[in-house]
Amino acid sequence: MVTREENELLCRVTGDAPMGKMLRQHYWLPAVLSVRVRKGEAPVRVKLFGRNFVAFRGRDGTVGFLDEACPHRGASLALARVDDCSLTCLFHGWKIRTDGAVLDVPNEPNNPKEFAKTVKAKAYPTREGAGLIWVWLGEGAAPPAPDFEWMDLPPEQVYAAGIELNANWLQGVEATIDSSHVALLHQSSTATSATDFGATRVNTEVGYEFEKKPYGFRAAALRTAPDGSCLARVTEFVMPYYGLIAPIYSGPQQDRTAIIAVPIDDENLIQWYIFYNPEKPVDSWRKVQRANQWPMAGGLPGDAANNWGQNRQIMDAGNSTGFHEIVIEDFVVMVSMGPIVDRSQEYLCSADQAIVRVRRQLLDEVRGFINGKAPRSGQSESMSYKDIRAVGGRLASASEDWRQIPR
Repeated sequence: MVTREENELLCRVTGDAPMGKMLRQHYWLPAVLSVRVRKGEAPVRVKLFGRNFVAFRGRDGTVGFLDEACPHRGASLALARVDDCSLTCLFHGWKIRTDGAVLDVPNEPNNPKEFAKTVKAKAYPTREGAGLIWVWLGEGAAPPAPDFEWMDLPPEQVYAAGIELNANWLQGVEATIDSSHVALLHQSSTATSATDFGATRVNTEVGYEFEKKPYGFRAAALRTAPDGSCLARVTEFVMPYYGLIAPIYSGPQQDRTAIIAVPIDDENLIQWYIFYNPEKPVDSWRKVQRANQWPMAGGLPGDAANNWGQNRQIMDAGNSTGFHEIVIEDFVVMVSMGPIVDRSQEYLCSADQAIVRVRRQLLDEVRGFINGKAPRSGQSESMSYKDIRAVGGRLASASEDWRQIPR
């Protein structure tokens, strides 16, 4: 059981909260879609960990990520003019380069060039990959950016989408690692599916086995079928907020999914989805379907007052949840818990072992961080993510080792 004190330690990420400080210092995170940050156009506001930033792309294509407040008087740099590789604040014309260097201070009468050298705006390292701009928000030298296999795929082989939700970041992480809900929450969506995903309905009871890894762990959700075979779906948890989900279809050349729960503040997150295929273009029909059907721009279809748009008529007709889309089902139950769920009031069962492991690892890492230790899973020169892949498939029996499923 998680105590209320531990829950606070896990969930709080703003200001000087230890969890937020650890995440900012030791891990990169996706911040904004690359297509939103257009060359020479208006800066884009981004909120992370309760702090306000702007992302922009200079006319030369260089990406900058700065604190939103101008270092002079705090005016918003979202209003700024975009030049070759810099922003010019509208208030007093201070010009700030993508690396934070101040290039011009036109209202300073006494040697403005020398004065400009004494000012340093806060700028943050960025890296583009998977259609996203990634950022590191720590102090000092940045660790290497994550080298997941999707980071350098061509645009036709990777697609990213995200949605802001009124829920704490850990609720997003836990929703990703929990495989036991698939056969229950998503039963209508999987009812007519002939895929391995649909086969989860055969047995709603799930057993777990785990394999520890330097980056987190592998969680194998195992279900025995009536014929004695075993359906294995192996999720990869990569500290601190990544979940790699097994493909819907087993076998090679299938589209893959990574889900990343990024804190906006203590009570809001952005849930990023990366759909990718290392071997071939991402299926175009599914790509368009996701773009059109997901509520990326407007958020969920409603709020608590109307049960987030739940349709009781389709429930009466046989739909188990009143929602048409799998992702909406996931989002709604996550938000329905409240902005920060009180985990001290939970009654967990053996199907929640992956949830318990996520919390335990995060608590161990943040307690070590408080005592001056870098997290074991923090990104470093020796930490590579290239070969991490979630897998799924059928084993002849539950006694077979799920680790034999090829990645």
